[in-house]
Amino acid sequence: MSKSLGEIHDYWKHVSKSDYYIDKVGRSELLLEYIQKYSENRHRILELGCNVGRNLNHLMKNHYRNLTGIEISEEAVNSLKKNFPTLYEDATIIHSPIENIIKEIPNNQYHVVFTMAVLEHIHPESEWIFKEMARVTKSYLITIEAETAKNWRLFPRNYKVIFENLGMKQIEANTGGEKELGLGAYTIRVFKKQKGLTKFFSKMFQRN
Repeated sequence: MSKSLGEIHDYWKHVSKSDYYIDKVGRSELLLEYIQKYSENRHRILELGCNVGRNLNHLMKNHYRNLTGIEISEEAVNSLKKNFPTLYEDATIIHSPIENIIKEIPNNQYHVVFTMAVLEHIHPESEWIFKEMARVTKSYLITIEAETAKNWRLFPRNYKVIFENLGMKQIEANTGGEKELGLGAYTIRVFKKQKGLTKFFSKMFQRN
């Protein structure tokens, strides 16, 4: 049975799975391989749906410092503060639904924007955030998402189609190759922002 946007937000605001998410360090190691391939330590990086901060903490341990995370769950943010206090102090952690904050982010603010098992939970009413993601990305967008799973809080989508329709170009993809990490059903995609797209989003941002 389908749920409303408010019901989806309410679920993620109150879900408590901190220990489960903290323990999946192998997934953060996989992510690091992609981040290192397409960025330098000095670059600004944004995670949408950072949860307890495991991914961002792993990046910080590997000398990334300009880190930002957006997270809807207060319980997850409190867990981040408790388990990764240095990350909490040094990174920018924004406690908010993505929908409430992403329009406030300037164009091309982050060299890399990434998600891990987050876009799959975005309600169809909020699909406008994909355009905003392309706008705030300066160079690379990485999505690690279950693209075919479907239930009351999972919405199947092909992110290659979505982001290439927004002018980005997929430069790498891997589907089902990380079963040992519990990511067998996930598709990893890397997109590069194309020349001319920066000017397009700048004009669009001014109009809106």
